[in-house]
Amino acid sequence: RNTEYTYLACLATEVKRRMSETKINLKICCIGAGYVGGPTMATIAKFCPDVEVHVVDINPKQIARWNSNKLPIYEPGLDECVKKVRGKNLFFSTEDL
Repeated sequence: RNTEYTYLACLATEVKRRMSETKINLKICCIGAGYVGGPTMATIAKFCPDVEVHVVDINPKQIARWNSNKLPIYEPGLDECVKKVRGKNLFFSTEDL
């Protein structure tokens, strides 16, 4: 799992670098707030504070868990990561964007 986190951190750093070069405002929408979408988007939001990240899912219970203090899944460090960026540049919803 540390390898996955390191890869995501490197990917996020590269996104941040390219954004600074091109002066674009980047928004990402991930469809699916499961074991892949939620942690991946939280990591990108953490390392790229200028990127607006939205995670959407048709299951309102899943979204409610991501917006609560008890996340639907456990990954080391994920709870702190989500708490740091949720509502700033990371948003979970069931609504159309």
